[in-house]
Amino acid sequence: MNNTNIKSCLEMGCGYHTGLNFLPHELAKIRSLINSSWVKHIENMTSQSTARQFENIGINRYHELCHLLDHGSMWPKVSRILDPNAVAEIRNMSLMRKLEQEFGYFNISDEDNVGHEEIYWRLVRPNSPADVGPFHADAWFWELGHGVTPPGCKRVKVWIAIYCDPGKDGFKFVPGSHKHDWPYHGELRNGITKPQIDISEDQLDVVIFNSQPGEVIIFNDRLLHTGALSRSETRVSLEFTMFVKNENYYT
Repeated sequence: MNNTNIKSCLEMGCGYHTGLNFLPHELAKIRSLINSSWVKHIENMTSQSTARQFENIGINRYHELCHLLDHGSMWPKVSRILDPNAVAEIRNMSLMRKLEQEFGYFNISDEDNVGHEEIYWRLVRPNSPADVGPFHADAWFWELGHGVTPPGCKRVKVWIAIYCDPGKDGFKFVPGSHKHDWPYHGELRNGITKPQIDISEDQLDVVIFNSQPGEVIIFNDRLLHTGALSRSETRVSLEFTMFVKNENYYT
């Protein structure tokens, strides 16, 4: 689905658009920014010597040493949000210019009230189902009280592969699912009310985004999706939510 009007794909098409990417030098910079964030948090939560062990192997091999940490409590979302300087660097990259050409100037959400736009990364260890949640639509989080959308704006989600095994892990989704109402309920998980879909994945027509590192999928926030498990290395992705003005989104 390339070279097509993105907004038409998100709303009237299958609910997603692929074909955009960060340039190689931009991907290298993003990897460096994520790595710095990752190592800094490990050091803050453990020790400098432990952080150096992880830094020496790299984030895509995190699973080899994760037994040294309490992984379950180590990585809440707020610990994976890039700092304002890193966000500013990414804001100046080519992908953002392409998105502004399509959507006009947009803000990025701060649903966790950290005080700046949230661009955050995610870790998924090989063969670790606990690292991915159930199928969901991001809109459900907002409906359950996670964040406030500014008046006159439409939410659009962006997901970027940073380290991945192309075609085998990353982002799974159900094309066209944004056009339907799916049953779900909220349940408390890790101290946060999160959505739980009320049907089995076996009932869904699931496909996987066959992404190379640096490639992007932009999707309607009512599109059903989840993470695909990695097999050989720790999968790392980057995400953010755009607030697009209605007059720019619907024209």
